[in-house]
Amino acid sequence: MIEHLYPIWQRLPRPRFFPQDPRLDRLLASNYDRGLDGFQLTLPRRGARDLRKGLFGPKGSRVVPMLSSKREEYDGLMEFDLSNGWRLRLTYEPRPSRRRTGRVEAGFIPPRLRRSGRHSQEGISLTA
Repeated sequence: MIEHLYPIWQRLPRPRFFPQDPRLDRLLASNYDRGLDGFQLTLPRRGARDLRKGLFGPKGSRVVPMLSSKREEYDGLMEFDLSNGWRLRLTYEPRPSRRRTGRVEAGFIPPRLRRSGRHSQEGISLTA
């Protein structure tokens, strides 16, 4: 008897706080089309965590940049390679207080900007 497995391409529900944005939906639906323009999203930390869970799975989704005792040494930057040459850059703000979490800037950088070097560590220029 032959067992049939579920196809791995079956669409799964998105994580609860996955960002809802038409530009992100367009990018994912196009399978990271190289012709699309880059964009940025401002997210709460839980939105950034669920973005990573939705794109890469749950492993390592709780790993975030840590704030050292010296605020000027904070490097809240994480980068991930996506399909077709795209890159995801997450820039975490330091926590404003113990009770509140900082925001996260999620930059989706297309391949043509990565090659031209038109983005930098401090900010991302996503205009074509």
